[in-house]
This record gives sequence, C-alpha cells and structure tokens, in this order.
Amino acid sequence: MSSSHTVRDSNHPLSARVNLLAYFAQRIGFIVLATSHAVAQQNEEVTPLLQRQYFSQPHLGTIVQIAFYSNDKEFSQKLAEDCFRQVKELDKIFSDYRSDSEVSQLCCKPAKVAHKISDDLFDVIAQAQEISTKTNGAFDITLGYTTRNWRQSARQKKLLFNDDPEASYKDLILYPKSRTIMFRQPLKIDLGGIAKGYIADRVMMILSKVGIKQAAVIIGGEMIFTEAPPEKNGWTVGIERPSREMLGALTISNTALSTSGDSYQFFEQGNVRHAHLIDPSSGKPKTNRLNVTTIARSAMLADAWATALRISTQENALKLANETKGIEATFIPFGKPARFTTAFPKLTPLHQPSSRQSPRN
Repeated sequence: MSSSHTVRDSNHPLSARVNLLAYFAQRIGFIVLATSHAVAQQNEEVTPLLQRQYFSQPHLGTIVQIAFYSNDKEFSQKLAEDCFRQVKELDKIFSDYRSDSEVSQLCCKPAKVAHKISDDLFDVIAQAQEISTKTNGAFDITLGYTTRNWRQSARQKKLLFNDDPEASYKDLILYPKSRTIMFRQPLKIDLGGIAKGYIADRVMMILSKVGIKQAAVIIGGEMIFTEAPPEKNGWTVGIERPSREMLGALTISNTALSTSGDSYQFFEQGNVRHAHLIDPSSGKPKTNRLNVTTIARSAMLADAWATALRISTQENALKLANETKGIEATFIPFGKPARFTTAFPKLTPLHQPSSRQSPRN
C-alpha cells in the first residue's frame, strides 16, 4: 500500500513542515506531518496549550513518524524511545526480509505439523485469514514466494517466470485454543499488507496507556489518529491520485487510514506497468493504475482492506466495501473520476492548476 499524503493539524496556517521520502517493502510514500503552536488566554491569564512533540526514525524499510501533545519534553523523549523499541521488537516477528524473524523461522519448519507461535503473530495471521475469507482470497498472505519473485523481477526490470508451487490462504490452518498454526504444504508468508498497520496500532496503544489523548502514528502509508490537536477540528490528510497529484483532503480523528496503489512500487517492461500488488487468482502483478484509500477503526484493518480492495476488481471491491461494516473506501483510477463508498467522508478540494479532476462535491 502506498501513496503520498499530506498530514497536518487543520484550521491554522502551518508553522513547520517536515518532508520525508519513505521507501519501504510493500509501498513507498511521501508524507508531510506538520502543525502549529498557539497559546490561549483565559481570565486574563495566558495558559500555554499542550505542545506538539514530533519524532521520526527509519524502521521497517520506511519512516516511522510519531506526533503527540505534551508539555513534558523529557517524558516525551522517553515515551518516543519506548515506541520505537516496540517497532523494533515487532519487526523481529513479522519481517520476511529478515531470516531471523519469527515468521521467517516459522516458514522453515515442516508442513503438516502444528507449531506454537507468539500471540502477536497469531493475532495478525488470524485477522489476515478472516479478511481472506471475506474477500474470497483477494487478500492472501501465503504468496511470499510470488512476492519474492516480483522483487527479483523489479531489480532486473523484467517479469521473471515463476515456477514456485501454487499456494493459497486455505493451505494455512489456525488452532485458536492452542494458538498454533499448521501448513498443508511448505509456504512462505508475506505480511507486508497487514503488519505495518498492526505495528501502528501497537504504538498508539503505548501512547494511550500513559494518558496521551492527541496523537498520530504514521508508518509508510498506514496512519492512525486519536483526538484532534488542541483547538483544531482534526488531523488533515491529503488523498493522492495515481498521478501523485492531490485529489483532496480529509479532516479526521479517532480513526485509521491506509492507501494501496502503484504510484511508487512498480517496474515497467515495454508498455506494461507491473505493480508490487499480486493478484492471487493469477499469481501475476496488477497492471492497472488505481489508488484505494480505506478508513477503519484500526490501522491493521485499514491496511489489509486497502490491499484486498486494490486487488479485487473495482466493481466487486466497491460493492464489498459498501457491504462491510466499519470500512469506508475511495477508488481513484488513473485519469478517471474517483468513486466512493456511501459513507466515505467528504473531501475538501485542494486547488492545483495541474489537476484536471474535481473531488467529490
């Protein structure tokens, strides 16, 4: 999932801007997170508002950004360190780029035998399997061999023949009571379409547990927000077209957002654009240009559903999104008008001379 977003506190001129170019395994994004500071006057006494604390570090092949409001700088620094420590620990569980990660080690174990796994890994795989079932396999974490082949193809800028055995989410069996997992056949699991969202949720949990009420966590294209910043209506997020122009902006709070697209992760062979998104029904990369942005109660759900809806045909995806409780989505094809689920929030227009499309009225 990837796209470029502009994120800032709304209803106030910007006083600072942070531009970060994020390269990552499943998506590459360009994110701006900025805000302003102000003071409030009450009964002739000037009382400072909570101050914005911002931290960023490179992790997970991208930039992890954390913003929250606190007047205790020392406490904020220690809290940010705790958050980044959590990111590192979860990367050791989910990364298919690391041979020593839990998921990589799991895939080296024999098939047709139940294996005990950590609660974090079990919860993510269980959610992935649920979405796979709901989408009839459009979302599938068992395509690790195919995604590995795509990475090799991208390096050579040539679609390589893939002779790996066919696999599907149905080859993966979970046993909830024992928190174990079994493969029907040898599999390579790729959690790139769900793990970053889960990690963002876990980071936000750390912030919430110590009483932080106004926060944003952004990991590549995955974003989760709590309450609006002081004296603001919410956090403003720019929604991007496949052309990398901005379609419009959302002002949101207490929700999560994710975008899946091919604006950054692709290679071209001849006149064909091969995205990093693999269609499980064919085992081949998607070649149509389309951004899908989802809104959900958690970053994990937004992350996985954005991928699933991007893989599905647009008509089926729009119908599915409208029928799925707690999921809203917009579908933005290249050079064509965007389509929205019935309750997707209204976009605020962003006036750009180069843009030929108009956001929804």
